[in-house]
Amino acid sequence: MRRKRKLALALGGGGVRGLANIGVLRALEEVGIKPDIVTGTSMGAIVGSVYADTLSALETQQIIKAFLGSEEFIKKAHRLSLSSEMDKGFLDRFYDTAKKGYFFYRFLFRKSVISPELFFMEMDKLVPEKEFSELKIPFACVALDVVSGCSEILHSGPVQLAVRASSAVPGTLPPVTIEDRVFVDGGWVETVPITAAKFLGADFVIGVDVSREIKPISFDKEIKNSMDILFRSDDIARSIMNTYRTMEADFIIHPQVGEADWSDFDNLDYYIAAGFRAGKDGIMSLKRARRFKKFKSILWKKN
Repeated sequence: MRRKRKLALALGGGGVRGLANIGVLRALEEVGIKPDIVTGTSMGAIVGSVYADTLSALETQQIIKAFLGSEEFIKKAHRLSLSSEMDKGFLDRFYDTAKKGYFFYRFLFRKSVISPELFFMEMDKLVPEKEFSELKIPFACVALDVVSGCSEILHSGPVQLAVRASSAVPGTLPPVTIEDRVFVDGGWVETVPITAAKFLGADFVIGVDVSREIKPISFDKEIKNSMDILFRSDDIARSIMNTYRTMEADFIIHPQVGEADWSDFDNLDYYIAAGFRAGKDGIMSLKRARRFKKFKSILWKKN
């Protein structure tokens, strides 16, 4: 009996830009394409865990929007944006607040700007309180083990704990300890978790990449100090690594999400709609890519 070919959706991280993953899910679902496997990094892990629990793109959207769109969360997100950003935008805010002393002190003398209690309490309101084995389809997320220096595919045990680890932005959110290992955001090693999808047995992997595009800058205007150089170099290195990593996917969807800051949660519909448009625009090419890979695998078996 021929084994069913498994389709995976690897949802990329990028703070609020990762909400475009929801739009992609809705676009695919509208034409009858549903993944057998879902993986995620950072915000992609949050979206992926909710989808793996509901198997409904619409319900996933409703759950996440109800939480992230609440007045309480938006107020907290604005306070967070005063202290840190995941990528571009971080330096200016951090440098300005560092002059005031308070966040500079927290940045240098604590392991995270945000307290563990606040982080865990907020995250647990959104992510399913279940074991991986209780989800409706296989799900995994990626995190970086800062002790060993290796990436890790988290796919068993409590879902909430794993998603916390995959979403723990270094320096901003507290590292997450699982057994004797210490994890931070998986976006530092694999923004689009394609290896996790293949680990779970995917035959065809669709990646959703919401990372920023690295563009030339004005050195004199945008580089003010050594920290600016350090973080600009880090952004470039991560972008290059992401380019090579995403080559392993069978198909990549690139939602046009602009230059959104990590914590810009004021217009959730914009990012979801961007993902929906990108998903719809890619449907025909995606179907051709799936047919081509299936045909190629048949020829390979015959030979």
